Amino acid sequence: MRIESLGKRALFLIPSVKVYNRKYSKTRQSIARTIHNFLLDMFGGYTCASGNIYGYFTSESAEYDELREFRVAFKEDEKRTKVSALQEFLSRICLDIGEECIYLECGEDAMLVYP
Repeated sequence: MRIESLGKRALFLIPSVKVYNRKYSKTRQSIARTIHNFLLDMFGGYTCASGNIYGYFTSESAEYDELREFRVAFKEDEKRTKVSALQEFLSRICLDIGEECIYLECGEDAMLVYP
């Protein structure tokens, strides 16, 4: 038997409707393609889960979203830049699609990334 560690994991959630419909992007870019390219370049791969992923959160009222989950595994380099690069990327996506914030988990830490 052989086991290879992939390192740490990170996952983030994006509203499904905003991933695949360019009308939600201020730049009219394909968010799905933008995410795909970034995750392949930065992490060498990713998984995406869809289906019965939804969440509730409070804002001015109770809100509901159906979500797409993106997950990566990675080993940090000596400069420890991958998590901060992912946070910066998600901040830009958040701004582009008009979200208040994006939920991100890195290892055991959960956070909200704002533009």
